[in-house]
Amino acid sequence: MPVATLLPGKNVTLRYPPRRTDETGQKEIEESYQLLELPPEILKAVEKSDEVFPLTIKGTPSDDAVLCTPTSTFLLRTITLSNSLLICRTPESSSSAATTAATLNENGKRGRDQLEIRGIEHQVLECVPQAADLERIRRLLRESQWEGLELGLSGGEGRKQAKRGRKWTKAQLESVVQASPAELDRGLRERNVIEVDGYMLLLPPVQLRPLLSLILNLLAVYSTSSTGASPTPTATSPSQPIVESLRDDHDVAEGIILGVLDLFGTVESGIWTCDVRRVVGEIGKGLVPLLPGKGKGLDAFMLEWKQAAGEEWEDVVDLSLLEGSYLLHDPPVSTLINPTKLITYFPLHNLPLHAPTRFADLFLTRPRWRPEEMTPFLKGLTRDGDKKELDKLIAKFVRVVKEKEGSWWYPRRTG
Repeated sequence: MPVATLLPGKNVTLRYPPRRTDETGQKEIEESYQLLELPPEILKAVEKSDEVFPLTIKGTPSDDAVLCTPTSTFLLRTITLSNSLLICRTPESSSSAATTAATLNENGKRGRDQLEIRGIEHQVLECVPQAADLERIRRLLRESQWEGLELGLSGGEGRKQAKRGRKWTKAQLESVVQASPAELDRGLRERNVIEVDGYMLLLPPVQLRPLLSLILNLLAVYSTSSTGASPTPTATSPSQPIVESLRDDHDVAEGIILGVLDLFGTVESGIWTCDVRRVVGEIGKGLVPLLPGKGKGLDAFMLEWKQAAGEEWEDVVDLSLLEGSYLLHDPPVSTLINPTKLITYFPLHNLPLHAPTRFADLFLTRPRWRPEEMTPFLKGLTRDGDKKELDKLIAKFVRVVKEKEGSWWYPRRTG
């Protein structure tokens, strides 16, 4: 294996390598290279890592390729250079490190180094930070998603667990979803995906809602401690009674029960610590898609949500748990008695990932937006927490107008 050495400041002899052919001696063997420019973010991580730092290129034939680190995703973009880059190596005939290093002449002065030109490149691949395409998870798993409890007078048919369709393992999802391992894990959790019998199962909010309502009722019965309606309310309970009740009384497969308990809390030594806020929020997300097209009175919807959550947890119900799932509208002018805003279903996951198209769709939905109303629907356009990049997008597509009642966002005219 050649030893890397620093080039001398001068007196370097560049040569083209001898012509190489295949075993038949007829076809010439050609070498090809692709140069990748690592941004400081990746380079520092590689240099600091004591072990092999994985860099994975992902994408189907129809995708733009991305480079994934353990925690981030980067779009690979080709950049053309005005100058040529020579790819050089020491001659392959060198048989030892001593012959690859710069030689010293008998007077102790540096002699002439020799390098072979193995390629000439005019392009490099540039890494551009990019949000992971996590919505592909939902698209891939929709065919085999869970159908729900289908509760009836006889106790339901919860063992009709999933639609017929292709099933995906986590390893298969990792190969086609353009996301880092950390981003993929977060995306699976946000979309309520659990692993059952080695395959990933999508639990849609509408079908999941009845099961979560049952779980909260059982939690109220078996709970050993609770933090009430604090900013992060939790409750603990033995997990086994909940599992047995759902399995025996409601015919829910045990694999699904255990997956849901892990999804909405943690189980340690037989004790389940439930993230009550997340469960209550998911129940609300299961109610929003059932709203009529013209919407429903907000007060009536909030009452329905509290009833689904149960009396023990109704104080946790908060509209902020549904960000990215709904829109509020002013009531009709004809409403004179107890006017209340109307709530309609408007899911973030139905919006395009392409930023110009996303903003265009949003401004087709409403000609102007309050900043706090539009911001939840911009998720996924930039990496989570990258406020600087999000501000750039807003400045590009949004015109801010300050009016008497506060700031409004209008579409920025371009072209």
